[in-house]
Amino acid sequence: MEFMEDTVTKNSIYDGKIINLETHEVSLADGNKAFREIVRHPGGVCIFAKDEEGKILLVRQFRKPMEEAYLELPAGKLEKNLTPEENAFKELEEETGYKCQNLTSLGAYATSPGYSDEIIHLFVAEGLYEGQKGGDDDEFIDIVRMTDEEFMDGLRSGTIKDPKSVAAYTLAKLL
Repeated sequence: MEFMEDTVTKNSIYDGKIINLETHEVSLADGNKAFREIVRHPGGVCIFAKDEEGKILLVRQFRKPMEEAYLELPAGKLEKNLTPEENAFKELEEETGYKCQNLTSLGAYATSPGYSDEIIHLFVAEGLYEGQKGGDDDEFIDIVRMTDEEFMDGLRSGTIKDPKSVAAYTLAKLL
């Protein structure tokens, strides 16, 4: 059986600042039709970095959909005029106040392929040096530094539950 779905009709439901929402009627491999809701997202970056003391740099910020503050590695959405690498350099400095000499790609991954086309690009930043903390006017971010042991404790306790951060940390340790 071929694993394809042909779009029969497509409707744009919402065009927002960050996401767009579409509905699709699709034709399935067996000839039946089905309905799909798709979130279009420009993608993002997530950066694993350690400071001069060997501590992992994380940010704490409120996440409205979850109604709580999340501990995450520095991250941000892709901007149209920048490559993923350029976005990673920019987000690292904006969120942490650090620049880096080198970025190593850990790959690009679909975050929720069942309903979204978002791809997250994961990086390791090395050779950190002081930059200038910035950020968006509607972002309030605290920097948190953790040892590897504290990060692992955060995973076990549920304090760290952001999947892009878990993936970047794990891949950085494996590769």
